[in-house]
Formats: sequence, structure tokens, C-alpha cells
Amino acid sequence: MKEFKTFFILLVLALPALLAASAPAPVSSAAMGTVDYEVCYKSRGLETKVADASVSLGNGTWDGQSVLHAHAVIRAASIFRLFMNAEYTADAYLAKGGGVEPLYYKNPVKRTGKFECIYDPSAKTVSTEFVRPPSDPVLNTFPLDGKTMDLLSLLQYVRFADIPSGSSQSMHVLKAGLAVPATLSSQGRDTERFPDQASERFLLELKEKGLMENGSGNRIVVWRSTGSDRRLLGLEVGLGSGVMCVRVKTAE
Repeated sequence: MKEFKTFFILLVLALPALLAASAPAPVSSAAMGTVDYEVCYKSRGLETKVADASVSLGNGTWDGQSVLHAHAVIRAASIFRLFMNAEYTADAYLAKGGGVEPLYYKNPVKRTGKFECIYDPSAKTVSTEFVRPPSDPVLNTFPLDGKTMDLLSLLQYVRFADIPSGSSQSMHVLKAGLAVPATLSSQGRDTERFPDQASERFLLELKEKGLMENGSGNRIVVWRSTGSDRRLLGLEVGLGSGVMCVRVKTAE
């Protein structure tokens, strides 16, 4: 159950889509709005729903400028609320214009903790603060090279990218005060996973450290619509035992 809890905290960072190897496409009005998902756990042929989730993308304001605002929320279902927080949230603010570049990110951790990222394009740095009481805060500064992002910003960035099939790119994923090396690969069109919708498949592989505290969860498979909305259709994370999957429920 500890693995479930860690997954929810980190999944909230990762719902919208994936990284880019080229300039992202403009964000169209079709891409705005809210997409609802269901989160399930699959093991030994059995599947159990463990949460509902939603991700919204709209216009917002950050530091006096007009930006894109991505908001993700996961709500634990039924009995799982006995073992984890009922709700997890994350917010990312991204620049408009020449690219969906991250400006600010915050994910509350428990009641008084947080994971926060402040991006400084002029200094080409990103400052992170990870607070999880009773431990002392973890403060770090990393180079900002366009390939180092928190997961929510990174996945939104990839959502609008034109990534050549078969290409891959090295990067770093910011989480819990760390910059974890990773590789993103575009695996091209996928006609089997979602046969009723045209989709592309991507693989994000984290090195040295997976999403889970036990070291698992280092491979994230993501399916993205090829339509004008470019929404995330599905996501799967292999755990130490079983697979956690996310799939579209409804879209507005």
C-alpha cells in the first residue's frame, strides 16, 4: 500500500503528455479544457480502480504575465482513502509563444510540505525546494537547458511537440529535490492500444531512480492523440508488482 501512496503523489506530476525533441506546436483552442481519467491497478489478470483524476489546461497569470496554467488532481476512490490522502494536486505555469516553457511549479506534500520549482530563463537555472516534515528542506539549483523539467511541465511540453518517430533524447526529470537522468523515445503510431483513436506512443525511462520509493516505476509509457487536441489518452507505469494505468474517461 505504501507503493500505491507514493505512486499517487508522483502521478499527479505526470498526467498530461511527454517531452519534445523539436519545437512544440502552437497551443490551439481545441487543446484547452479539462480531461477526466480513471486510475487502475492491474496484477495477475485482475484490475481494480483506485482513483479518479483530471487535468485542465487554460489561460492564467504568473508574475504579471499571461501564461498557460495546467492543473492536475487525483482523488482516491472508495476504500483507498483509508490508506492515502483523499486528494493530491499539482500546478504548472508555462510561457506562451515560442514554446511551452516552464516558469513555476508547485505540488503540496502532505499538510505542510511541498515540492516547488522556480525557473529563471535569464539566469538559465531552476531552483527547487522539497519539504516533507519532519525532515529539513532540500534546496537545489540545476542548469536550465530546455531538457530539465518537473514532470507536469515536461509532459505538457511534449503534448504539443512534433517528435520524429524512432528518435530519443536525454534529459533530467525534477522530482523530490533531485534531477534524475532519463531518456525519452518516440515509438511512432500505435494502432493497437486505442484502436478507435489515432495515437502515438512514447516511452520515458528514468535512470538511477524510479518513481517509487522501492526503485520501481522507472518506465512510463504514454499514448497521445494525434488530433488537434493532442490530449493524453493513456499512461502506464510498471511497479514492483503489477502495473498502474491511467486512461481517458471523459473530455470537455
